[in-house]
This record gives sequence, C-alpha cells and structure tokens, in this order.
Amino acid sequence: MIMGERIRLAYDQPRQNKYERTLAHVYLEDGTFVKAEIIRQGYGVAYTRFPFKHVEQFRQLEREAKRGSWGNNDG
Repeated sequence: MIMGERIRLAYDQPRQNKYERTLAHVYLEDGTFVKAEIIRQGYGVAYTRFPFKHVEQFRQLEREAKRGSWGNNDG
C-alpha cells in the first residue's frame, strides 16, 4: 500500500513511548489513513491496550471488518 508512495506522519501524544520508539500515524499523499485502511480491509487488528487518538475509530473499523470479510465463510 505504501511502497513507492509519498507519506505523511502525524504524531500522537506522547511522541515517543517509554522505549523511545516514535509513535506516529501514517497517511498517504491522498489522505488515506494507512492503519485504518488495513483494519477496514480485515488485514490488521486494532491494538487498543494503550490509549491513543484513534482508538474508537479503529475498534469500529475492526467490528465492521469482522461482520464483513472476516464473517464470510464461503470457502
């Protein structure tokens, strides 16, 4: 999805975690929110153990993905 694409990082708060890893959300140049799109398509899950700005949006996208593509057991 992002190979060869220009991206923009939007930093969350805090900007780093206790292990000094950068915490940021990735957006494509057209505004696509990469993590949200991955969850929406059922290729990822919402890791919600720690609070962050988009936690409720990710949970909702995960529920919708489970009802849609994850729930399709047609073989």
